[in-house]
Amino acid sequence: MKRLFILSSLLAAQLSAFSTTNLQYLYGSFEGPTFLDTQSGPKQTLTAEHYRTWEYGDLFTFADYVYARKGLRFSNDKNDLYGEFSPRISLNKVGGLPASDGLIKEWYAAFQYNGSDTYHAWLYGGGVDLNIPGFAVFGLNAYRKIQNIGDDTYQLSANYYIPLNGQWHFEGFSDWTTRDFLTQNQLLFNVSPLAGVIKGKIEVGTEWHYYHENSFHTDNDVFQAMIKYTW
Repeated sequence: MKRLFILSSLLAAQLSAFSTTNLQYLYGSFEGPTFLDTQSGPKQTLTAEHYRTWEYGDLFTFADYVYARKGLRFSNDKNDLYGEFSPRISLNKVGGLPASDGLIKEWYAAFQYNGSDTYHAWLYGGGVDLNIPGFAVFGLNAYRKIQNIGDDTYQLSANYYIPLNGQWHFEGFSDWTTRDFLTQNQLLFNVSPLAGVIKGKIEVGTEWHYYHENSFHTDNDVFQAMIKYTW
């Protein structure tokens, strides 16, 4: 994990253009049969996310710190740290081609590293940004996934952002593999005007977390309370 964050910092220092960072606090009951669940009781998660564009692509990275007072389901650990580092290279920009106004806005070579103290996965493939009415952002990435725990697999990832009326918005992602399915979707309300916040943005709402593991037919279906600060 240390190497992941050092690499992220070094690359971020050389990137420019648009960037956004946020911190999230989530609280929910994860008493279920999957590796994401607790032995009993709730789980608290602190998430740091960063996204930025640069001359020839973009970069998304995040880290989750999890605390479960009574321990995680398949260990006695009360704490867990997990992160992902996802750079993409725009084939349009490398080739000097403008983004399209059609369905496929832009093409990418896509890469990803997933890591914790015990788990590591390296992903490589391709991606597209799509122009879909109603969506401010809709991206698809398809990967070959090489991992140290479990069989190697393929992964299709979607990320999306929908502005709603007033101060509301909906965002999330979905990951499909040959082994499992994970989706996390957030409905958030911007309370910054009510709280008098001028710098940055504070949002409150909920995240729906759903995970399904194919082999054991286990599910994890949780709504979490959350607060998010973006700058």
